[in-house]
Amino acid sequence: MDVKLTLNLRSPTAAEAPEDVTERIASATKRKKAAEETIADAWIRILALKNTDADRDKLLAVKDAMDTGVTGRHPSSVGKRFSKAEAMRIYEDLRVSIREERLRSMVAKTPANYFLIDNERLLARLNDRLRKETEVAVDTETTGVDVYTDVIVGLSLTLPSVSIPPLAEKGMHVYIPVSHDEGEQLSRDYVLQELRWFLYSADIGKVLHNAIFDIAMFRRHGSDLRGVIWDTMVAMHLLNENEPSFRLKDLAPKYLGVESDTFAELFGKTPFNEMPLDIALAYAAKDTDLTWRMYQFQRKHFASLPTVLEYYETVEVPLLYVIVDLEANGYILDLDFAKEYGEQLSARAKELHTKLIGVLAKHHEGDGELNLNSTPQMKAVLSKEIGRDIPNMDAKKTLKPLGREFEIIADLLEYRKITKLSGTYIDALPTKQNPTTKRWHSRFNPMGTVTGRFSSGKDEDAADSNQFNVQNQPEEARKMFLAPAGKVLVSADFKAQEIRCTAYMSGEPVLIEAFEKGIDPYANMASMYYKRPYHEVYKLPNGEDTPERKAMKVVWLATLYGMSDFSLADMLGLKKPEATAFKEELFGSMPKLSAWLKANEEHVAKYGFVWADKQQRKRRLPDGKLKRKEIPYGKWNDPKYEEWRKHNGKINRAMRQGTNARVQGSSAVQTKVTMIKAHEACEDREGWALWGTIHDELVFELPEEFTREDIAVIERIMTQSYSWGNVANGTDIAIMLRWGKGVTPDEWFKNKEAA
Repeated sequence: MDVKLTLNLRSPTAAEAPEDVTERIASATKRKKAAEETIADAWIRILALKNTDADRDKLLAVKDAMDTGVTGRHPSSVGKRFSKAEAMRIYEDLRVSIREERLRSMVAKTPANYFLIDNERLLARLNDRLRKETEVAVDTETTGVDVYTDVIVGLSLTLPSVSIPPLAEKGMHVYIPVSHDEGEQLSRDYVLQELRWFLYSADIGKVLHNAIFDIAMFRRHGSDLRGVIWDTMVAMHLLNENEPSFRLKDLAPKYLGVESDTFAELFGKTPFNEMPLDIALAYAAKDTDLTWRMYQFQRKHFASLPTVLEYYETVEVPLLYVIVDLEANGYILDLDFAKEYGEQLSARAKELHTKLIGVLAKHHEGDGELNLNSTPQMKAVLSKEIGRDIPNMDAKKTLKPLGREFEIIADLLEYRKITKLSGTYIDALPTKQNPTTKRWHSRFNPMGTVTGRFSSGKDEDAADSNQFNVQNQPEEARKMFLAPAGKVLVSADFKAQEIRCTAYMSGEPVLIEAFEKGIDPYANMASMYYKRPYHEVYKLPNGEDTPERKAMKVVWLATLYGMSDFSLADMLGLKKPEATAFKEELFGSMPKLSAWLKANEEHVAKYGFVWADKQQRKRRLPDGKLKRKEIPYGKWNDPKYEEWRKHNGKINRAMRQGTNARVQGSSAVQTKVTMIKAHEACEDREGWALWGTIHDELVFELPEEFTREDIAVIERIMTQSYSWGNVANGTDIAIMLRWGKGVTPDEWFKNKEAA
């Protein structure tokens, strides 16, 4: 019997086919698509993804390497679709080879005037040449960035006036290794001793980049670095505070036309002491070479800014030594208090967590337990609980006002405050004790903001730093900080610093009169605006601000900090037109102040910058000079004009920032000049030290047997170091054994006499 076989070549449907057949079909289809996509098409697809800037740079490096035949795909990947993940794996392999090639090239191209000083004869010859210099660039190479624990492994110096025949270019750039793992070198102690005369000489100017670090590193080894005349990092902040980065390796390509790799790009996480000396020379000598060139570049540009140059040399440079001492002094924490307080906070947090979950869980529709830290979840359940749609979870603008009305929201705010306080401060701070000094240390950045205000925190290059932000300690956490045994903390603030500055710069009689009479300027404005007696608008019986004084302060701070009228309306609980009218009417009653505010905006619009007091600092606001886009009437919310709205928004922000920049910048100058005077006083008195600069407050560390005359000295420092013309300075002083718990000097001496 004949059997006829019929082959059904129809592909089975997903419903008909077994699972493994479906998977094979999908896999085959995928392989076919992968085979059909060219590498060029794959790159178009990959580069069109939402890549970070860092990832995009890596991807482009891989693409370039593949295009030029430097690298290619791994054989195991052939036939598979080229993906971003594969490209990033290629980059990791490529990075190693690129790094090795860069190092080889760097050594091969080491300039002829770069010299390794690795024996006594060469060091003696270097000393002879140093004696003929008036200015020298200096840098240290170290095992890390902790100035209390890491160590110096080498010194770099640039001697700019040395001529070495037959080289045409003047200048000698040297590296002195002192603690590398391999290679002939001198000991650190020997080098520091032989160079002591130079390091301690104020007659030979020292030029550095980030001098605070290097000064501290020299002191780490019982040495010092005196005679610093220039810090190119600080100077660049004054020449262009809007730079995206102030690292020397980022500034050199932009301003000197010299490509320069960062430490991480060249060495990764390998400590510098493990570098061979030929590589160390090429890298380290280049640092001072670039520092010296940057110094020359900056000197040239400062020639057109004589008032800024004078300020830089007389304030910012001397301040470097103040900061080194301030950071080194460090802090003492009461660990027993931290533990006890932490336990109290933890118990309260658990109590609030239980309460919040108990009330809100019934509204939660997602899988798993309600997450109190989830913005989407909390927005949904809170809206249901209070029967009102919550537009957002902004704590200040949205939740805080609602918290006055709804207990559950007040509980959530307290819970969040406690968990942040515990996690960021009470629990975390005790772990940041420096193992070498047994104290806690913070970094103080004299150019922490674009206006020149200080900021505090850790070194940006130290991912695992145990430093912390002392300026950001909330009131509750400040109680952990103790005065050292036998010492007290004396806090002195610049009383109403910014409004005094404004009174001086604007010449507004209403403000000046308040300070002449010794009365509160906000209450004085409220009295004038609301036409009510001063005492009625100053304080409530419980000591809190009256609504009238609070409104004056809100309007004032909104104007000073460049807030929009929308933000002002939110803060006052008004509609925008009402807030605008309120502000205009208030400032309209102070014509000189209004004219000054307007003049600041006009200056930004015309020149794109404003000056701080006496033209000592410049705040560049280039967006103020942009030409405004005219959005057709009724089209403000039209998506078509979104970019135009953003453009005009940049102009508006620049205009609002003009006044803030003048006041903040001038106040920063006052603070820094006063810190220098305070430091001088501390150096002249046994047991005195500058403990901290916290916003508009300086904190001194004094022996507990201080006198009334000592307090008078501090008062004079705070009020007479830098004046606002005919507007007198003021200060409030408090004596503390524990930061944040102080008494007035009169109370202190009264208690002492009664004891």
